[in-house]
Amino acid sequence: MLKSLLINLILPIIVIVYVFKYNIFLGILAVILYLAYMFYKNHVKIFEVLGKYYYAKGNSQQGLQWFERAYRSKKATPYTMVLYAYILLKNGNINVAEEILSNLLNSKLDFTDKMNVKSNYALVLWKKGLIEDAVKMLEDVIKQYENTTVYGSLGYILIASGDLDKALEFNLKAYEYNDSNGIIVDNLAQTYYLRKDYQKAEELYKKLMELKPAFPEAYYNYGLVLLQLGKNQEAYESMQKALQYEFSYLSTITKQEVETKMKEIERLFK
Repeated sequence: MLKSLLINLILPIIVIVYVFKYNIFLGILAVILYLAYMFYKNHVKIFEVLGKYYYAKGNSQQGLQWFERAYRSKKATPYTMVLYAYILLKNGNINVAEEILSNLLNSKLDFTDKMNVKSNYALVLWKKGLIEDAVKMLEDVIKQYENTTVYGSLGYILIASGDLDKALEFNLKAYEYNDSNGIIVDNLAQTYYLRKDYQKAEELYKKLMELKPAFPEAYYNYGLVLLQLGKNQEAYESMQKALQYEFSYLSTITKQEVETKMKEIERLFK
């Protein structure tokens, strides 16, 4: 670390200072050349930082462009490539996402990167309709690498598999692991809803609303529960909130589904 600091910063600054003393124009040129060299040496890290910045700000398209530049440099970190593949998947570009993740799976990775790749590749399998394969992959991951994201992904895919007994058992475990994560709470509440236990589902959705979830499924699914409880106006208002949030290729519902259900509720008011 100290050696790198000496070579990349301290020595160049000393040289530039001496060049400035000799000739101001040569000094300016030395600064320009030094900055150009540092940009060339660190440009992939700069692209990664910009990608993460824009993605965190909610500008996924801008973030996607910077991640693509990092990826095409052939020097991006596995973490960045996984994040790039995930954003591609969210935007519906499943083929490129699958190619990136598949290549990573066949490369030499450390344990954490390997688990992250498999966790995201499972989402590709899910979107391709290979639910059983997706479940197996995530079950393999979570045995070795417990985290909230994996609990959330596997919890929903188990619901999608139709095995509500297994989904309930797992989502109760996920809730015990992290009861303040919106996706985990939604998964458990939705499981109760599908099992027609509307009271438990409503209790969980009330808690979820306090967490102020930023994904449309939370409000749509809560609306379905309220509808079953005869609270039509509240159900409609909850679904209206769902339309305020972003829908993506990884969303478990579509904007059209929400709007169609809202029209059905409107007819109940007449």
